[in-house]
Order: sequence, then C-alpha cells, then structure tokens
Amino acid sequence: MNPMVVNCTEIAVRELFPEALKSYQQRVNNICTCQRCLDDIVALALNYLPPHYVGSERGSIITSVDYQRLGGRTEVFARICQAIKVVYENPRHHIE
Repeated sequence: MNPMVVNCTEIAVRELFPEALKSYQQRVNNICTCQRCLDDIVALALNYLPPHYVGSERGSIITSVDYQRLGGRTEVFARICQAIKVVYENPRHHIE
C-alpha cells in the first residue's frame, strides 16, 4: 500500500459538522445550506483549529480522532459554531 498523509483536524471537523449545524439551526433560523456556504464553514473552522497530520496507509481508515490533540471535542464543536456564525452573517454564495 502507498502511504498517505491525513489531516485529523479535517476528519474531526467533518465528523462533528452535522451535529454542530443542527444545534446551531435550532437557535438560528434561515442558515443557508448551499454547498458554497457549507464549504466556507468547514474551511473557516479548519482555519480556526491547529492542523494535526498523521501518516497512514492508503486505503486504511482512521477510526478515531484524538480530540485532545485538537483542544478537545468541545473546542472543535465551538470553532465549527463560530464558523457557522461568521458565514451566516457574511454569506459569499451570491458572489461570483
């Protein structure tokens, strides 16, 4: 198998993203869920968090993320919510 590099922060953000979005939607109406806004939220959340890369064999699955290395699960969740708020207040989907 060929080795590959995986960003565990991205895995953590993508893993918690649906839960964070649902939680935020319960408090705030009309959050845009177009692909552009969703991608902006993920990108912004990743920019708020430190990257954590690991080597892996291509085809192998990272089965668990060490959230402690990323500041804890709560920290990742909070950064996703922060990103949702920023994108909600400043959507770019209408800009081409």
